[in-house]
Amino acid sequence: MLNEILKDIDTKMSNCILNFDKEISKFNIKNINFDLIYNLYINYHGINTKLNKLININFNTNNSFRIVLFDKSIRNKVRNVIDNLNLNLTSNLDNNDIIINLPYITEEYRFKMFNLLKKELEKFKILIRNIRQLFRNKFKDLLKKKIINIDDNNFLNNNLNNITLKYNKLLEKKFFNKKDNILN
Repeated sequence: MLNEILKDIDTKMSNCILNFDKEISKFNIKNINFDLIYNLYINYHGINTKLNKLININFNTNNSFRIVLFDKSIRNKVRNVIDNLNLNLTSNLDNNDIIINLPYITEEYRFKMFNLLKKELEKFKILIRNIRQLFRNKFKDLLKKKIINIDDNNFLNNNLNNITLKYNKLLEKKFFNKKDNILN
């Protein structure tokens, strides 16, 4: 039972790391990750729909790309959801398509991206701490119900602390790698 609990902790924290990777993939200075846009959702005829079902993306120039809409009535919704990414992307209309211009990479832009990255790191550190607290409460409950003894509780808490430390270090490592990508 103890090993199953530890495996559950590891799985939850590992999923947190995977989600962190997914979130920070949008902070790419060199080029834009189209998955970031394809994975956005809009309300399409009352249904929350992924953009990958409603658009196609083509390169336009080195500093821009074209979003081809399958339904021109969603043009403003698509523009709004992209603007809400806060990545300094500007959009123009070209007939029924949307042209997205990539920002020039200035120091100010790099620092803005870095600050957004720091916020993501903090958000995921909080998620890791919340997972730790969830399991601490679970251990207390198991101890109170006499499902585990005090030695088991100490064993679980020590392992929980080690696993938490491991995943916090992994978050920071990924953060510093992305930081180097953004600021250099």
